[in-house]
Amino acid sequence: MEETPWTAEPRPDGQKVSDLQMNARLTHLVAWLLVQRGIDSAEAARKFLTPSADDLLDPSGMKDMDAAAERLHQAVQRGERIMVYGDYDVDGTTAVALISGFLTGLGSEVTPYVPKRFDEGHGVSMEGVAFASNQGCTLMITLDCGTKDFESLAYAKKKGIDVIVCDHHLPEEQLPSVLALLNPKRPDCTYPFKELSGCGVAFKLLQALTLRMDFPQDNLLEELDLVAISIGADLVDLVNENRILAHHGLKRLKELQRPGLRAMLRAADIREAPATIRDISFTLGPRINAAGRMEDAMTAVNLLLETCENGAAECARLLENWNQIRREVDEDMTAKAIELVDQDERNRYCNLVYGKHWHRGVVGIVASRLVEHRYRPSLVLSEEGTTLIGSARSVDGVDIHHALGACSDLLIQFGGHPMAAGLQLHKKDLPEFRERFEQAIGEQLAGREPKPRVTYHAELPLSELTPAMFRGLETLEPFGPGNPLPVFMSRNVRCAKAPRAVGAEGKHLKLFVTQPEWSGSIEAVGFNLGHLLPLLKQWHAFDIVYTLVRNTWLEARSAPDEIKLNLHVIDVREAQD
Repeated sequence: MEETPWTAEPRPDGQKVSDLQMNARLTHLVAWLLVQRGIDSAEAARKFLTPSADDLLDPSGMKDMDAAAERLHQAVQRGERIMVYGDYDVDGTTAVALISGFLTGLGSEVTPYVPKRFDEGHGVSMEGVAFASNQGCTLMITLDCGTKDFESLAYAKKKGIDVIVCDHHLPEEQLPSVLALLNPKRPDCTYPFKELSGCGVAFKLLQALTLRMDFPQDNLLEELDLVAISIGADLVDLVNENRILAHHGLKRLKELQRPGLRAMLRAADIREAPATIRDISFTLGPRINAAGRMEDAMTAVNLLLETCENGAAECARLLENWNQIRREVDEDMTAKAIELVDQDERNRYCNLVYGKHWHRGVVGIVASRLVEHRYRPSLVLSEEGTTLIGSARSVDGVDIHHALGACSDLLIQFGGHPMAAGLQLHKKDLPEFRERFEQAIGEQLAGREPKPRVTYHAELPLSELTPAMFRGLETLEPFGPGNPLPVFMSRNVRCAKAPRAVGAEGKHLKLFVTQPEWSGSIEAVGFNLGHLLPLLKQWHAFDIVYTLVRNTWLEARSAPDEIKLNLHVIDVREAQD
């Protein structure tokens, strides 16, 4: 078995760590982690550890924002009907709920709209524009889409509908002709923070509107639970403005004021609101996404807007049912895709598979599974007549959107981010596309095959893993891209009890670990590491890389406020000097 290389993050400057520890009154470990992340002054640490809504950026710094806010204010004052059009994923549906709910609260006539994935496809559809026209909408706000929708937005203009685009996807050289295009990634936009989610851009529009209306900002901050959900599901960088939005959004989410969110958790038999960005990605995110993946994403929007407990419960049951079906389809397609990858030796740098009428709602999930199975950028496509439609997922160091751009003349359409994208092409062009895409990936990798690696932030003895130490780590939340969950390494670890494999087919590893000269032990779980059990039984001592987590199951059976800790094992190796 090939061993995954372990790499330590660069050791921070010791003097900077000591100075920050003293000046900001932090523990040594927290100061170490902050300096490692580029935060080395007491003021920068204060802003990072206690994110303030007062530090949100001025929305007028975004290109076209003043024109957008003025036009939206005009529409609100005149009582115009406004279409709020969003993509069918979590980012889009939360943005539709955010804008629709807020404008409705101002007394506006709002028509929320999410396209049907299988009928209208991705982005702003001609059908959606026609519906807006038929409903008498004179203003359309597009959310998490629009930057590349030239034809449909030209159609809206022809119909006399003004359009405000709120998006965060990478633009092409040309931009659509609309009243306002809010996208911090457009090349002529000087807005200093580029990594907002689509829902985050929508929030900035509302922020500009409320400032123009002299509306209390505290009321707007109450909507940040939706922005936090979008951040957790869309995996945008959790730094700068996103950190502020996520921090306050998680606080709001904990209060569970929305009947729809309460109902969703009850239907899933989850007793507590998500406390972290990771929790969102495992609980609310998949269930909201299931609506657009399997049936109709408007059900998710309706759930988030619902004010009646009974109506929320009905929507939540639908989402939970669709999520269960999604899991079954996902498992079946993943098994088929893995079989195809294992049989196909054509691609050195990527995984590329397709199947007839594979469910378009789960191709992105299956692409992620292929990355886990064989560490390569992965494309999963559904063959529908003469067309292939699907999703791509990448690995560290490969910009998959750029690689698709190198093949754009072969694609009917594509769009997305460096780590995830969607695409469509004619089946007849697949052989040439496969060859050129493989070449584009290989050029980015400079001819090296991509290999996963384990990176850790600090080496610690197990004896330092205390509740007090964990409370210090919690001050660094929320974790996510750009602010990763701290990963630790401990050497010369031994099993305090016999290790065992647990779960279906012994898939997971369960350990109790200790170290010489330490009388304690701590429980550790290695998800999907059950295959390492024979090696652990052979090794006298081993090194371990892990994250530290709370064992909420044990805490529920312990004294109030008592913290119980576990290790989530990332990798193990035979002890090295």
